[in-house]
Amino acid sequence: MRNRPARAMYDQLEDTLTSMTMQLRSAIAADAQPPKAGGRAPGWGRQVSGELASVLLDTLGLAATIEWHVRQYQKCTGILCELTVSSVAGFDLPEDYAATIYDIYNEALSNVARHAGASRVAIRLTVTPYEVTMVVSDDGIGLRSEAAAPGASGIAAIRARARAHAGSCEFLGTRNAGTTVTVSLPMAPAT
Repeated sequence: MRNRPARAMYDQLEDTLTSMTMQLRSAIAADAQPPKAGGRAPGWGRQVSGELASVLLDTLGLAATIEWHVRQYQKCTGILCELTVSSVAGFDLPEDYAATIYDIYNEALSNVARHAGASRVAIRLTVTPYEVTMVVSDDGIGLRSEAAAPGASGIAAIRARARAHAGSCEFLGTRNAGTTVTVSLPMAPAT
């Protein structure tokens, strides 16, 4: 009967993940909707999603956290997602880079849900010892020039996060053909 403690731990983990999944679905759905008068404060969904992701990033790592989030995002929004992860085996991404990339990913997908009118999103994450690159492409209405202006909040947040790591950020949009967000963060040399 040695399996009972392991089974109890598994059941507890399953209950925790189920609860987190329900909270994340609620957060994604809330974030995708415009705020209602008297409703939750704007950004509530992103705050909950960020808190949940922080726990998962610490436990599972970046790729597994994004993979889990992608499944929840698809269920909540109906937007089909394709995730491709390329990583150097045995290479651990520093914690602050993982958190920054996740925040950028989350902001990009939040923008897709709120503004793009997309039916598909492709996410590509590439991690090498020299650079972390994330590309998010959707098939929505395309980025309008005013949306790409420096003051646009979602885009400004992505740019600021990339700059915090001396990274680059590019937004390309074609009317009725979607938008592509590309962010590259150079890895700091080991000291």
